Amino acid sequence: MAAASSAMVTQSAGRRGRDVTLLVYFVRRAVEAMWRKPIVTVVATATIFVAVLVTGACAAALTAGERLALGWAGDVSISVYLAPEADLDAARAAVAAAAPGRRVTAIPSARALERLRDSLGKDATLLDGVDAAALPASIEVSAAGLQLADVRALAQRLSRVPGARDVDDGNAWIEGLDGTLSTVRAIGMILFGALALGTAVLVSNTLRLGVFARRDEIEIMKLVGGTDTFVQAPFWLEGLFQGVIGSALAIGALLGAHAIIAPRVSVAARLGSALDRAQLLPTSLLAMLAISGAVLGLVSSAIAVRRHALES
Repeated sequence: MAAASSAMVTQSAGRRGRDVTLLVYFVRRAVEAMWRKPIVTVVATATIFVAVLVTGACAAALTAGERLALGWAGDVSISVYLAPEADLDAARAAVAAAAPGRRVTAIPSARALERLRDSLGKDATLLDGVDAAALPASIEVSAAGLQLADVRALAQRLSRVPGARDVDDGNAWIEGLDGTLSTVRAIGMILFGALALGTAVLVSNTLRLGVFARRDEIEIMKLVGGTDTFVQAPFWLEGLFQGVIGSALAIGALLGAHAIIAPRVSVAARLGSALDRAQLLPTSLLAMLAISGAVLGLVSSAIAVRRHALES
């Protein structure tokens, strides 16, 4: 019994040793092929690099747009315009009750007219003779720190305040931006699929040149009994390595671009740390890009080898 167990352990260890030796052989052949064909390697790697870079940049840009929209939404005040017969003080108290903890400011009609004059600057003379009663009194509520959905909900509550005639949440253009981002997100998914398909075709055609250049070597290996897996495995690894290198370079470029661009945008938009690396380029996204690049290279190489096998 002990002898049988020892024999099984020995056989298992022998199989593992052969597998490791075979893997090392495949890796060495893949690396040697990449070294012998630098132009093919560079073109294939660069193609994957561009695909991963564009995908990551689009994802980061969409996230940045969402963060900017949310940040700007928080800086906007909600204006509650009152009916002419409404009592300003009573309306202010009602608004304060509907928006607890928010800064609430009552704007009489005269003050509203004064603000309008200030905003017109040199053209303020256009308002000469205009009665202050022409503008409605209003209540302004600070929306600082609120997300876009919360601003909309607060505006809905304020619209039910007694004396309120109209409510402007100041986010009309931000809502348009939000809708645009949703559309761009959907289009981006379609373009990503098209980009991945186009990249796979381009890389497979590039790698096929390397397969074609080694067709005599492949035929010899088959004549001496090499299986399809034995012949094709180095090519698979070659594509995998090129995908890993291309995605790694793309991730490095994205991180470098973020380090240069994001701080300037954050300062200009007064967003603080809203555009930090963890927000725009989370680890999950970087991991997905790395895996996508590797899979893209592997699949492209498999396609190239398969096409050569069918045609030979």
